[in-house]
Amino acid sequence: MTIYDKLKANMEKFSGCTDFLYNIYGLDENEEYEAIILAPSWKPEKIFKNFNVEIDVVKEGADYKGYVIHIDGKKYGYIQTGCGASNIVDCCLTLGCTKCSKVIFIGAVGALKDDMMLGDIITPSKSIAGDGASLYLYENISVDNFQQLVYPKAQVVENVRIASKKLGIELKEKVVYCTDSIFCEYFHLNEIMKLGSEAIEMETAAFYRCMEIMNKDGIALLCVSDNSATENAFVGRCEEDTKKFHESRETLIPKLILSL
Repeated sequence: MTIYDKLKANMEKFSGCTDFLYNIYGLDENEEYEAIILAPSWKPEKIFKNFNVEIDVVKEGADYKGYVIHIDGKKYGYIQTGCGASNIVDCCLTLGCTKCSKVIFIGAVGALKDDMMLGDIITPSKSIAGDGASLYLYENISVDNFQQLVYPKAQVVENVRIASKKLGIELKEKVVYCTDSIFCEYFHLNEIMKLGSEAIEMETAAFYRCMEIMNKDGIALLCVSDNSATENAFVGRCEEDTKKFHESRETLIPKLILSL
């Protein structure tokens, strides 16, 4: 049995449930969605506000929602997962038995280098698992797997490179560090930077590790929301930076999603 098979078998045994995707998020594992989109906090009404789209809420929990989206003759699953690696792990692992092989993660990222501007779109060249949830995605819970390097599939990254070039969208590939705490990360920035980190967020290492153990084609599309290197904070952004961020989130990222 693979590690995913073991995780799933034990979840089924102790939860008394088998179809987690439907029971938790309202999505059909037998439906061949164009892709399933995962977003910690961004709502589809906001992401696709500039597009002719039909959005149906199919399941709602205290801090998550499942949607089905119809756009350009295509059907997408969309899950607002809640923030943090633990939420993304629990969500991702419900996708293991789906017919849909393409999973797209979208979210904000903080830049740590001055070669990134607010609103830039990046995808991780690799993610550094500085989160605790990723430790549970191995045979044994071991500190040896803390800050493990996790990589996306090379072909999936190439696909998004090609798509972004065709659309005239600049895509930057950066080393992304994944943290469990926004409050605490700034105190530890020197340690984090010494690992070669160029950007920071909370979920992509866990996301890519889940994709790896389920053999899914996952890609993360991230929009720079702040930059500690240039002292462009998330709160108090100037009007120009705010405009660029919203344009990237609500126009460029959706265009990329629809082209993949």
